[in-house]
Amino acid sequence: MPASPTAVPPFLPGRPTSTQEAWVEDLCSHLFTSFSRADHHLKGEQYLRGLLTAPGRKSIRNIARTLDDTGAAQRLHHFICNAPWNWRTVREALADYLLALTRPRSWVVRPMLIPKSGTNSVGVHRHFVPATGQLVNGQLAYGLWYAGQSLNVPVDWRLHLQPPTAGLPAPDDDGVPQILELVRRAANAATGAAAPVVWDSQMRHAGEVMSALAPLGLPVMARTPGSLPLQLLDRSGRPTRRGALPAQRVLAAPERLGLQVHDVAPGVRAVLARVVPVGSSEGGASGEAGELMLYAQRYEVPEGREGRDGRHGAGPRADFWLTTPTRRSPVDLHQFTRTAAYVARDSVRIGGRTGLRDFEGRSYEGWHRHMTLASAAYAVQSLTALDAVRAERGPHQRLHALPRPYGHVPAQPYPASRERTGGPPLSLAG
Repeated sequence: MPASPTAVPPFLPGRPTSTQEAWVEDLCSHLFTSFSRADHHLKGEQYLRGLLTAPGRKSIRNIARTLDDTGAAQRLHHFICNAPWNWRTVREALADYLLALTRPRSWVVRPMLIPKSGTNSVGVHRHFVPATGQLVNGQLAYGLWYAGQSLNVPVDWRLHLQPPTAGLPAPDDDGVPQILELVRRAANAATGAAAPVVWDSQMRHAGEVMSALAPLGLPVMARTPGSLPLQLLDRSGRPTRRGALPAQRVLAAPERLGLQVHDVAPGVRAVLARVVPVGSSEGGASGEAGELMLYAQRYEVPEGREGRDGRHGAGPRADFWLTTPTRRSPVDLHQFTRTAAYVARDSVRIGGRTGLRDFEGRSYEGWHRHMTLASAAYAVQSLTALDAVRAERGPHQRLHALPRPYGHVPAQPYPASRERTGGPPLSLAG
């Protein structure tokens, strides 16, 4: 007999709502199955709850204050920075948990810059930010996000570490190894169609990197600068006589190039073209490994208004993406870019509430353990908010079951290393 709809109580500052508590209990019962010690399971729950309820920065000290225990700060510090539990296994369990709810629409890879005032934290060095033209002192992390229709959650992280001999700011292509590693983690062989990876990190050499990923057979969509020179290909895969053109010129005059313009959303027009990035292959003419698709879209959003992709406009704006050869429609590709925009928005909004940028220690292992539990808190926060929205719309709008205390269904185990037969399996260890 199906469970009756459950009313969502109002949020009480300083303590979880009952639906939030249900998600915490259910998620913890799956995340910490690899822990061999009961006190580690307890500290994991305490840290996760503290990330959700501690006011201000989610530092270990502030999280410990929520426990009203004078010795809690030292014990939690040891649990995060020194205790021998495997954060990789917990991340695998988090990804498995989300995949059991529903298949993702895509996997999103994007950078996250964490400003720091000092140099004592792990991975801190100076970075050049192209969007502002400034040098920023801080940590540079790359995240892999599970991105569904109504839910996005980070499930893996890489921290960029400056080589010991390097003294200059990291260039914008310096994170390619981290991004490649994250994409490979989402690219294991799977039955059925694999969810694409949307690489929301603008780099000059995206075309070459995508060619390197071609043997994996994974659909990849990568943001690229509008200045990138491209060789257009005709329907037979041969280069046109127009020579190399920057991507922004292709979007500016598609009709002159014989390209169809697609209305992919209100106020958004897009162009899809077969191309080869100049210099990515010898001659680039035969449609072999070097052939990619250019997806370019222009937004016409009045200044001060928020567009359907979740961004604020200041007049016309354009995005440029390279994709592996695909049969997906321009409307589908636009939806993937919207999903990436939602991940970017929520990584600031929800990530600020769950401590993604708040680790203050010097330990590399401690940073990864904190990010693992902060990602779990992010999942709880997102799932709770999703339940609240769907409760307002009615029970028929739910796309997933409530946790066991509300769905009255026995919890099923999700071993962290179990083998999946459906969906794109992840191997997040490493």
